[in-house]
Amino acid sequence: MKTILAVVYLLLATSLHAQDQKTKPTKIGWFVTPEVGTMFLDDHIGKTVGTSLGVKIWKNRLKVGAFVYGRSGPINGATFAAVLPEGVTYKGQSRLNLRGDHGMFGLLVAPVFRLKAVEIDVPIMVGVFGAGFYLSGDDRKTPDGARVSEWENKLFAGRDAAFVNAMEVGLRAFIPTKIKGVRVGAGLHYIMARGVETYYDPAGDSFNNRLRASLSVNFGSL
Repeated sequence: MKTILAVVYLLLATSLHAQDQKTKPTKIGWFVTPEVGTMFLDDHIGKTVGTSLGVKIWKNRLKVGAFVYGRSGPINGATFAAVLPEGVTYKGQSRLNLRGDHGMFGLLVAPVFRLKAVEIDVPIMVGVFGAGFYLSGDDRKTPDGARVSEWENKLFAGRDAAFVNAMEVGLRAFIPTKIKGVRVGAGLHYIMARGVETYYDPAGDSFNNRLRASLSVNFGSL
């Protein structure tokens, strides 16, 4: 983690001193960047959606704001097989196919560089990462009419979901469009979310050290 922070500091310092030092009035800009993406997991590629928004400072050399993105079960068809403890069954089954989702939100800091018309940023996101696995399909109709969350807690010993502190570092490039203030971009991100321990994944490594790719549209000041 110390190495990552050192690299972040170096990138930020480089971005501040590599730009020309022409005297211009201080200006605070803004940005909103919705995105869609993919997450590269062990046995499948998941889909993600999200957005970030905030302000641009230091003559548009730094973005500061908030972000949120998630990988929801309804847009991901993958299932995760979970074997119940010996002697425990659910509607006569000892093996269940679960659906999964996850989300992350927190603080975004992104040094910004320019290569001619192309804007490049290095999004560093620090926040909370949560993931969960849940009953799906007909299994959501519980045998006694109780809420499905009650059964999930009972079957998975309260470990159907987990939350940890996490960090994501990426690299994105944005090219301008014919619409003023609108750019389209693509990025690659690396997620560090260790210890998301659930019943399905007691080791907590399902979402740790993963790559994620994104396509985005950036709306903001120039």
